[in-house]
Amino acid sequence: MHRSVEDHIEEFLEGRLDGAAREAFAAHVGVCRQCHDLVSAMQVHSELLHSLRAPVELEPPPGFYARVMRRVEAEGRPSFWSLLLDPVFGRNLVYASAALVILMGVFLLATEPVSHELASTPVQAMAAEPAAPLDGENPQKGRDSLLVTLATFGE
Repeated sequence: MHRSVEDHIEEFLEGRLDGAAREAFAAHVGVCRQCHDLVSAMQVHSELLHSLRAPVELEPPPGFYARVMRRVEAEGRPSFWSLLLDPVFGRNLVYASAALVILMGVFLLATEPVSHELASTPVQAMAAEPAAPLDGENPQKGRDSLLVTLATFGE
């Protein structure tokens, strides 16, 4: 019956429990020490809460609602730029920007610079990429073969 006491304790304290249900509730509380302690503690809490209740219904002073509405309309919605003035958001934005700059710097340093110059003539294209000598071949021979190629080239 403990569950029944827990389910109906508010009704009992407010005096809304009537008839046989009230008698069964009181009989069980009289016999069960655990339920009796629970009801006693709840009665004390209920009396304390009732003592905190205001003696009369409080009304706001005249013009209260009008002042609140005027203030709400005056403040309006905050702009997007006001977020930048928020210290937490600003600090996080600075950290994110610094991290982005660091990542971009690492990327630029890690990649090799590539020459994107285009040769205007085939002779310039051949001169830009000299033939590498084969293993054991004389580097002078590679230069000589390039010179021969350039000399015999006809447009």
